[in-house]
Amino acid sequence: MTIKTAWNLSPLFSGLDDPKLAEVAKASTMTVEAFARKWQDRDDWLVNPTILKEVLDEYERLMHDQGHNSLAMYYLWLSSELNQGDTQIRAKLNQARHLAQNLTNKTQFFGLRLARVSTKIQTEFLQHPELKNYQHFLANVFATAPYLLSEAEEKILNLNSGVAYGNWIQMTESSLSKEEREIAGQKRGFAEITGLISSQDKKIHQEAVKAFDEFLAKKIDMAEAEINSVLEYKKIDDELRGTTRPDQLRHLEDDLETITVDTMLALVTDHFQLAHDFYQLKAKLLGQTKLAYHERTIPYGQIGRHYEFTEAVAIVEKTLLAVSPKLAEKFKNLLTNGQVDALPKTGKNGGAFCAHDLLSAPTYVFLNHTGEFKDVLTLAHEMGHALNNELMREKLNALDFGGPISTAEVASTLVELLVAEELEAGVDEETKLALLVSRLDDDIATIFRQVSAYHFEQSLHEDFRQTGFLSAQNIGQLFKQKMTDYLGPAVSFETQHEKWWIYWSHFRRYFYVYSYASGLLIAKALRNKLREDKNFIDKIIEILSAGSSLAPKDIFAHAGLDIGQPDFWQKGLAETSRDLATAVALAKKLGKI
Repeated sequence: MTIKTAWNLSPLFSGLDDPKLAEVAKASTMTVEAFARKWQDRDDWLVNPTILKEVLDEYERLMHDQGHNSLAMYYLWLSSELNQGDTQIRAKLNQARHLAQNLTNKTQFFGLRLARVSTKIQTEFLQHPELKNYQHFLANVFATAPYLLSEAEEKILNLNSGVAYGNWIQMTESSLSKEEREIAGQKRGFAEITGLISSQDKKIHQEAVKAFDEFLAKKIDMAEAEINSVLEYKKIDDELRGTTRPDQLRHLEDDLETITVDTMLALVTDHFQLAHDFYQLKAKLLGQTKLAYHERTIPYGQIGRHYEFTEAVAIVEKTLLAVSPKLAEKFKNLLTNGQVDALPKTGKNGGAFCAHDLLSAPTYVFLNHTGEFKDVLTLAHEMGHALNNELMREKLNALDFGGPISTAEVASTLVELLVAEELEAGVDEETKLALLVSRLDDDIATIFRQVSAYHFEQSLHEDFRQTGFLSAQNIGQLFKQKMTDYLGPAVSFETQHEKWWIYWSHFRRYFYVYSYASGLLIAKALRNKLREDKNFIDKIIEILSAGSSLAPKDIFAHAGLDIGQPDFWQKGLAETSRDLATAVALAKKLGKI
């Protein structure tokens, strides 16, 4: 297999000067305007299921082939992630975004009017055999009705979203991505320095922490203005739509009942002692009374060797091949087709993600692989997202392609779990302990840390709505409180750490983070069923292929999982508790504590 470590974006466009960018924009405009001309002044499709089927088929084809200038937006956004400081890309992206907003406004009548049909007609549409393929899409549209504004108001909000919200986030991310510092004799960018905070080399770790602190200190005034603007934008939107709590629209968008999210959050919070106990163990293993906040991610033991990207790929491929040759083949195709950008560079954004857009457009995976052990698991995680996309692509129409975030993190964490098991197989007890501690590190960060982050986000919005403005110092104190809630007494959270919320981009994407915790707990349940029956992989592939065609609770019910029951979440937490007990017993056996 010939691995490509840089994106090949040519299936979209050949470059910024590709004339196809203008051609696609023109074609998208013509298609959208034709759709609007045909249906905007008619209302027969709002009462007749046969005519509605015709509208839905046309809209599905539009969203499959072109969207609202979607291909240009996708290409330019991906390009900007690789070149955060390139003003030419940003200018073209802004132009493409403006056109996309205008085109979205031209088709906005479709969803707004459809959502407001009477309850009687909604029932008729949902039960009509001709509309079966669009049943869940329609159900989701109808669920939004209480929170929709007039067509004119929705158009204004759509047009202002970039300047009132998106540009603020871009400003902070772009500014951070440009930062560089010499670490261990080598110039490194922000993303790589963030990874080096977890280095087991004390000198490198300290240099990285110092540089990271200084970067954030330079951005604190900017970040204060940014986060307050983001909070005010959400406050205004919620007030206009009449929601009762800041996270309500997130749950609606994710097709989940609020009680399901609240139940999971409450159960995890009730088990914060598990995280406290883990960090007490880790501090002892690292020979310290307490860990500094920036030391909590330093690996224990000898697994912190360097992993070349090709080695990480081989590990993930072997894992997938053992459970499903089909998944392994899709994994290889992503790597050989140039759909993975693997290595850090100056100007490239930090972090990792998997991106998809139209059903007809390729999936792309974004990494900053520095060779750390955790980078192997990051590869597994993001490729899990990519495999999820490729499975959905096989079966779904364009309106059901792409699931809500309540299901999106399941595939990624499942592949990550399977790869972690592969790394633990057949090792000696010393290495087993190190790998077990690493797995617990991930569990604590994914479940307990993300739930604490959700609580932090809830408090941010609540406090802002009470006071009208939050200073960076206020935010830092709130961040400290919520982080120490789950970290416990074995982790020292100092003044320098109170600004570490600045780089955590998820807080700008409104209540996303719960899905990491729920995704891992659901993935554990799926993994356990796969352990019991290797043929269960067929059921898992079916689940990961479902996209938005069903509600999450129904998707998982097909696999025998009832995510509405507290006992479901409790079982996943009990597994983490058992792993911690195993780690403590093994550490004692080996004389480590």
